[in-house]
Amino acid sequence: MTKLTDSQLIVLSKAAARDDGAAVIPEQMNKAAAARVGSSLVTRKLMREIRSKPGMPIWREDEDGRRISLIITRAGRDAIGVADEGGEAEPPAGPTKDKSKPSDSDHPPVSGLPRAGSKQALVVTMLSKEKSVTLDALVEATGWLPHTTRAAMTGLRKRGFAIERTHHDTKGSHYRIIGDPKASARA
Repeated sequence: MTKLTDSQLIVLSKAAARDDGAAVIPEQMNKAAAARVGSSLVTRKLMREIRSKPGMPIWREDEDGRRISLIITRAGRDAIGVADEGGEAEPPAGPTKDKSKPSDSDHPPVSGLPRAGSKQALVVTMLSKEKSVTLDALVEATGWLPHTTRAAMTGLRKRGFAIERTHHDTKGSHYRIIGDPKASARA
C-alpha cells in the first residue's frame, strides 16, 4: 500500500462521502495544488476523470473548456478503507509483521526529539538545564525573532515536552522543561 498525503486523503474521503463519488476541491486548496493532487490520484487509479454532468462539482476544465469531474474508484475506496456502494470494505491491510524482528515496543519512537544539531535541539538543551531561561536568551542563541521562538516552544509542547513558564516581575518570563526531555518526547 502506498502512502497518501493529507490532501489526497481529504479529497478521497470527501468524495467517498458523496452519493455520486465526485471530488470537491477543498476551500483552502488553490488551483495549482488541486491540479497536482488530482493528477496524482488519477495516475494511481484512485480516481478517474469524467465529463461533468449537471449538478456535479467541477474539478478542472480541459483545453477545450469542457468541465471535468473526478470520481472515486473502487481502488480509491479501498485505499481509505471505505465500503463500496453497499459492499463491505475491509480497512487497508498493513504490512505483515516479521516475528524475528524486534517489536516497536522494544525501541520506543523518538520522533518527538528534535534533530541533533538543529536550533530546536539547542532550545531543548537550554530549556533542560536546572536553571530556567528567558525568551531573550533563547532569541539570542537561535537568532530567531521572539514570535518564532514562542512558536517553537509551542511546537515542542505539542510534541509532548512539559515546558513550565514562571513570571518574574523585573526579568520577564522564564521557561524550562520539567522532567526528562527524552521521556517527555516519547510519551
